[in-house]
Amino acid sequence: MSEESAAAGTAAAQQDQVRAETRLPLPAAAVFEFVADIERLLRLNPHLAIETWQCAPDGVRFAAQNETSGRRCETTIRIETTPARRSIVLTYAGGLKQATTLAVEAADGDGCLLVVTEHYPIIMDAQDPRVADVDRSLVPWVDAIRRHLLGRRRWGRLPGWRWWHESFMPGMAPRQRRIVRMIVWVGVLEFVVFVFVAAIFWAERQGG
Repeated sequence: MSEESAAAGTAAAQQDQVRAETRLPLPAAAVFEFVADIERLLRLNPHLAIETWQCAPDGVRFAAQNETSGRRCETTIRIETTPARRSIVLTYAGGLKQATTLAVEAADGDGCLLVVTEHYPIIMDAQDPRVADVDRSLVPWVDAIRRHLLGRRRWGRLPGWRWWHESFMPGMAPRQRRIVRMIVWVGVLEFVVFVFVAAIFWAERQGG
């Protein structure tokens, strides 16, 4: 075994991993192109409120509040993209989470598999205070990415859809997005009720 391989094996042994994946009925190249926009991808996380986002050498510097842990994170992310393998590695300069790996893999039949893996140091003691820093938003995040991509395929050609879902809404904190969605749905419900009442009134006028 070479020194490089031995070092890689030692590093892997000192890491713990959390993995979430989803199968998408979309071309792998299109999904990889989408996830390569890291800011847009992170803003899809329904529990991550991004406060600042600034370009930095080999990556970005950002600050965010994670709703699942209640912790604020401010760090630099180094971004390594390997198009040939459809793989992206985000390496964090600070915080408990060491890296996030995004991989788009071919799947049997049509579509592809999006695999997101988060890397942490191994914590043996469940009472270790660092456990509170573990990001519990991975599964909701991957689910949000899936719903967004499926919605994009279905509705993305409608005027304003991409602006609303990829520019306007992601620019808000998750809590604000939920409030906006609630207001929109209440408005839609009020309009439906109005149309229903108006239809009844019109039918009674016609019957009279």
